[in-house]
Amino acid sequence: MEDNTKLPLTADASLYNGQPTDTGSSCPSARLTSCTPSILNNKGGVSVENAMTNLVLKFSHIMGILKHKDLPKWLDEIIYTDFGAIFEPHPQDVVYNPDQPYEFVRIYLGTYFPRSYAEAFCIVNNLFENEKFLSSIYALEEVNILDFCCGTGGEIIGLIDVLQSKLPNLRRINIDAFDANPDAILFLYHLIEAVVESGNVRVNININPQGLYVSSEQELSDLVNLTNVQYHFIVSFKALNEFIQHGTFKDKNVYSLISSYFLPLLSDVGVLILSDVATKLNNSGLFYPQILNAGINSFINSCNNEFKTLFPYPCYFYEMTCNGCYMQDIFTISHSRKKNDVSKVAYRILCRKKFADVIVTSDVNQFCRKNNPLADKKLPYNH
Repeated sequence: MEDNTKLPLTADASLYNGQPTDTGSSCPSARLTSCTPSILNNKGGVSVENAMTNLVLKFSHIMGILKHKDLPKWLDEIIYTDFGAIFEPHPQDVVYNPDQPYEFVRIYLGTYFPRSYAEAFCIVNNLFENEKFLSSIYALEEVNILDFCCGTGGEIIGLIDVLQSKLPNLRRINIDAFDANPDAILFLYHLIEAVVESGNVRVNININPQGLYVSSEQELSDLVNLTNVQYHFIVSFKALNEFIQHGTFKDKNVYSLISSYFLPLLSDVGVLILSDVATKLNNSGLFYPQILNAGINSFINSCNNEFKTLFPYPCYFYEMTCNGCYMQDIFTISHSRKKNDVSKVAYRILCRKKFADVIVTSDVNQFCRKNNPLADKKLPYNH
């Protein structure tokens, strides 16, 4: 499989509204470079970071877009009290190691799990704001989920939480979860047990966590061949950048590659959510959102009209001609260890073209840097 993705020669995000340094700093995790905000100077006694966060929350409230989530108290108690999770971000440490020790996974659980929970909850909740999407899956009684590079499963719990709040007939959720870190997989298995036993999940959960290390395209193909169902949700949150850092797939664009392998596994009403950090690739003038957009656009152009972007809506209209612009969304999560913890990501939601054509209408937001190079980086995510 040959990837002919061409990236723009002048792709420095600093040319646009917002400097690269506001994309967040790198952090460690069981699988990722995270989105801890960079430290900004105070002005007049008010943190610039807090001021920015407050503006985002105010704007999202006006627009009806969910950008903030409080970690449910019952979940907060499970991870911090029962599992001994530790909130301790280390923005200076970016080295990934699937053999990170048990103690490190506790730090990951307390620091990055809540962010992934909030991101998944908000992203999918906002997708449900599209009445055509909601009506298309509203009657489902059973949902299948696949999580590639699941870590301790923050996005899985966030997805479960929003699905049970939106789908009244939902009775069962089946989850295939893959990650290279055995301790993270073990945490996830017992965490799901604790969540179910807490009585706060009204649906039956059937989870199949598997520890698999993917170091080549052949191993990725082998993983895909392990699946035997059609999925309603396939997700990968803030993990694919690690394959780029380590050159796992050599010169191939990882986002294009992952799209090509996982999109065929979707049901007719299924979606693939690829979310990643908004930071800059080491020793490069490119940022991960640019690489993500360029890769996905390249695949969409080569898939013979079989698949399409569902969200952000501007990508649906311009992905056939866009070379890959920079964009960013901001979410905040509050829990017992931190108030308004900030996470900055870029993501695309993909599906079968026939489904996207039904969901996306001409009256949605179509503004982005493809048609206005000076547009704000958050504009594509504002419905």
